[in-house]
Amino acid sequence: MKKTAILVFLVLITTGAFAQSWMSAGGGVLLNYSFNNGLKHDDGKIGYNILSFSGFGFFDAKYAEADIGFAYGSVNYYAKGGSGTGNAGSMMQLNLSLLGKYPIYIGAITIFPLLGVDYNFVLAYINADGNKVNSAGKLFNQSALLLGLGLDYDLANSLYLRCEALFYFRTYFKYWDDNDVIDTYILLYGNHETTQSMGTQIKLAIGYRF
Repeated sequence: MKKTAILVFLVLITTGAFAQSWMSAGGGVLLNYSFNNGLKHDDGKIGYNILSFSGFGFFDAKYAEADIGFAYGSVNYYAKGGSGTGNAGSMMQLNLSLLGKYPIYIGAITIFPLLGVDYNFVLAYINADGNKVNSAGKLFNQSALLLGLGLDYDLANSLYLRCEALFYFRTYFKYWDDNDVIDTYILLYGNHETTQSMGTQIKLAIGYRF
């Protein structure tokens, strides 16, 4: 009985230590550029490009990473074959993402491919005139499929530096499904179709293993 109790205790201690090595958390900064959010028509393209900067926190469970971040982004309008480009305003966003990962250990460095999804909630949209537009903000919400590569570098026993580079494909803005918007662009351009939105993310963070 005593041997069994000791064995169970050792198993629990070993399992606990192993489980702890799986989990970590941290925070950092993220640079995001989203492009091709628009329409293609007979005379060219129109749409919006968004450059945003955010602070984010993450939780890591070895094979999965969950992030939450708050971003500020500048929105630029483009019209190829039309009126050129210009400032369309700015956004405040809440971003949620879930990524699967497979760590490959090389000494103090861990490399991991990434695949996952995220969703951007627009919290506020300010147009180029400085006015808040509540109704338009929700129309810029988007989901995305992400893929990329990450790297952790051990700074100390539990502390590490994390870098990630991701490319993504986003759903088009709900803005382009709005009936008033559709009617306007049919009058202006006739037949048109939404373009596939794409973008890149660069993330830099500090993490701590529990």
